[in-house]
Amino acid sequence: MKKIIKWSKRILLSLVSLLFLLILGLWVAFYFYKKEAVNDLPKNSLILNTVKGPIEYTLNGNSNTYMLMVHGSPGSVHIDESKPFVDNGFSVLTVSRPGYYKTPLASGKSPKEQAALFKSLLDTLHINSVYINGISGGGPSSIQFALDYPERTDGLILRAAVSEKIEENNEKGLVNSFFATEFGTWLGIQIALTQVDDELKQVMKEYMKKGMFPRELSNDGYVNDVNQFNTLQDFPLEKIKVPTILLHGDKDDNVPFSFAQNATKRIPNATLFQMKGKDHFAFAGAYRDTINREIINFINNK
Repeated sequence: MKKIIKWSKRILLSLVSLLFLLILGLWVAFYFYKKEAVNDLPKNSLILNTVKGPIEYTLNGNSNTYMLMVHGSPGSVHIDESKPFVDNGFSVLTVSRPGYYKTPLASGKSPKEQAALFKSLLDTLHINSVYINGISGGGPSSIQFALDYPERTDGLILRAAVSEKIEENNEKGLVNSFFATEFGTWLGIQIALTQVDDELKQVMKEYMKKGMFPRELSNDGYVNDVNQFNTLQDFPLEKIKVPTILLHGDKDDNVPFSFAQNATKRIPNATLFQMKGKDHFAFAGAYRDTINREIINFINNK
């Protein structure tokens, strides 16, 4: 019996040691990943001090027709989706929303404040109007911009956009608390990467490096988004006067497809492009070419 207990202790100690070494190895890998992500962040963004506060942005293209890209939660100016639209004759203005990267949260917490910040950016850059292209968590500020500044809005594009109150799951517990940490988030994504195809894997890696890490550059914005979405007031969607298209997957588990269905019913003359069988990440894979074509067709035929 003593020998059994002795060997059991040895086996348990070995397993604990192996687990410790595995965690240590993963943490070291994460440490160097984060260091590389910081060093590799694009250096082409600019900071503009508007009357509503500083905002980080990039501007690509030479056209007098502009598209304003509004990222989700999390995200940043570095998630560059401009090329397909620049190639189709647009100048593309990309921003970091308040609390993300170099745009301070003080520049605008609420959708209304963020919409005013966007308008102030356009004023400073002497841009008369834009097609505003909001994805996911960028939906509320994009909707608010179209409501408050219709004369500056050529069209409203909502991609899997938050348009109603959406409550974040705030369950506590050891596992949830771990995956809420920066290291836990990175590890969870590494696990998720093993379940997707090579193209989506590459896009997810780019998004992770340019829109999520380091967390200290995006955490203020993400926490604010969660708070704003938890208390989001009903938008008077019936008052939107600009051409509108909504693109949404009917298998979206992050932002319910019903949001797009409800918004389409309420926004006058809105168009809904239902992405059948697609989830929230359809915009990141090969299907994004189809999505971009739908957006271009919508603009050309409005």
